[in-house]
Amino acid sequence: MSGSIEAKAKIFEKSERLTEQSLPRGEITKAKILETAEKIFSEKGFDGARVDNIAKEAGVNKALIYYYFKSKEEILQTILANLFEDAKEMLMQATKGIPEFSSEDSFKNLYDTYINFVTEKRKIINIAIIESAKANSSHSIVMELGNIIINAEIENIRKAYAAKGLRFPEDRQELLVMEFFTGLLPFLGYALFKDQWETLYNVSEEELRNTLYQVYKKTHLAVHLP
Repeated sequence: MSGSIEAKAKIFEKSERLTEQSLPRGEITKAKILETAEKIFSEKGFDGARVDNIAKEAGVNKALIYYYFKSKEEILQTILANLFEDAKEMLMQATKGIPEFSSEDSFKNLYDTYINFVTEKRKIINIAIIESAKANSSHSIVMELGNIIINAEIENIRKAYAAKGLRFPEDRQELLVMEFFTGLLPFLGYALFKDQWETLYNVSEEELRNTLYQVYKKTHLAVHLP
């Protein structure tokens, strides 16, 4: 995949998340194609998915898909661009009106927001992880998502230290590594393995979420709550 996901996302910034009743017929059809493609990509993988399969399941003519999208790659780019925009909106809403992140309650609320987001978006997140991990991948949506979340988290750490009158850590590289590998990856891992874990270990979604938070608090949040 080439080009910046963030740049491509700007193409879709004007398309708000409207209800089907308020969307023009063409936009409803386009949304249906994207929804179906997301489902098929998650089931068969991007390489294994065929435009014919998407057309058949979406109940549209294959030619109509190519009217909206030049290729299967553009369908994926559109889906990932929408994910990127949704993630930015989620972060903005999650931090709105919160002056500082210096208490466990504030971080628990943020944790719940992240978990809810990756649960809702787990199919496309799984696709993003797989595509980002390919050896020939020229661009990584996971790294771009990580970048906006990591920067937000580093700002949260700064606020937490300032609230307690502590000196902010100066090693930015250490902070980046910490935020990506101990802050972001647990949520991506949850999205990737949630269903399998619940089945294998016979635990409910609530139990898994609560246990993961306790582990997350002992590891990652230990730095956020000095």
